[in-house]
Amino acid sequence: MLNSSDFLDEINGKNISFLIGSGASVGVIPTLWMKPFSQSFEELLTSEEYNEEQKNVLYYLWFNLWIRETQILKIPNKKELDEKQKPVFRNYERFIANLVTILNHEGFDKPKRINIFTTNYDTLFELAFDKLASENRLTFFNDGSRGFLKKYVSSENYYITAAHSGITDGFRRSIPTINLVKLHGSVTWKKNNNMIEMSLTNDIFKKLREKADKINESIVNKKGSGNFALEQAIDFFAKENIEQSIFRDNLSEDELKDHINEINSIAKTEMGEFKALYDSLPIVSPTKRKFSETVFEQHYYQMLRMLSFELEKTKNILIVFGFSFADEHILEIVRRSMVNPHLKIYVIAYDKESKEKIEKALGKGTSIEFLPNFESKEESEVKGNFEFLNNLLGGKK
Repeated sequence: MLNSSDFLDEINGKNISFLIGSGASVGVIPTLWMKPFSQSFEELLTSEEYNEEQKNVLYYLWFNLWIRETQILKIPNKKELDEKQKPVFRNYERFIANLVTILNHEGFDKPKRINIFTTNYDTLFELAFDKLASENRLTFFNDGSRGFLKKYVSSENYYITAAHSGITDGFRRSIPTINLVKLHGSVTWKKNNNMIEMSLTNDIFKKLREKADKINESIVNKKGSGNFALEQAIDFFAKENIEQSIFRDNLSEDELKDHINEINSIAKTEMGEFKALYDSLPIVSPTKRKFSETVFEQHYYQMLRMLSFELEKTKNILIVFGFSFADEHILEIVRRSMVNPHLKIYVIAYDKESKEKIEKALGKGTSIEFLPNFESKEESEVKGNFEFLNNLLGGKK
């Protein structure tokens, strides 16, 4: 069993990168896993069983259930949070605080830098940065953007080493830097003259929400048609029912298809218009085609090159958490990096089933260690959740 003290000794003095996926935000952002189908919603979007019009409806569902939930611009007060949400915000803050502590214990022989590569669109890391910035004034939280009234995101902005010198001694000290690299884009990004602008009040995102609300209203207004199948589909898609409907244990894929077809019969044009607007959102959709805009596609591949470059370094650590390796480009980069004898990969798997799926995707190798150790009686029932990761990083058993 690798305890926290041993783990911290292992990563001390190394070049540390994290690869964080949607598992980190579960509780605030719904899981993508469709239990009745034994597959993720992403797999539905790429399935050849659905035609283009049916997929337009799926994208409408995708946006309503997941994407629109990712624009979180403030931490809700305690009264607004339910019991599932509270630990998520707390774990993000604790995670960043742990990274600051680790960096502060580093020597002066190399830049004090940690990279967080994430495929999440949400703003939970930014919220944690914002809250902890006032408490850690000599820490550089870098989201890759630069500017004042307008901020623009560029890969060049990550290759910055921040330093601080005292007023009297003039000695330059490297200060902790945490790079946030959003591999799949962000709901705070938009295109502006062939550049990526970081905008909290993203007008494209706002238009998508308004369009989705109008479609929902249009669907509900068809209630009372007398068509039993259509009435069922309307109830399924109703705003107050959809989350419970889509995650219902006894939902079959045939039933979902029937509902999609009924909704498409009354809102085909609106769904097509919605999908066209959705395609302008600068996020990676779970399809083979990543971005419809060249500027975002170029940035995406620049970020992948940065990930590849980081994994080729010596004295290297990659910590994977909440990530399923569904993105084939990221999977290939990590698999290719496993030949680097100076790289150690720690995969925090939620349970034994998750561990087996990731192991199947990556393959086995001496450079990979899965935590917890589900073969150990002591750890067999332990979940590799955010709290487990934070305990490792924070020096707790």
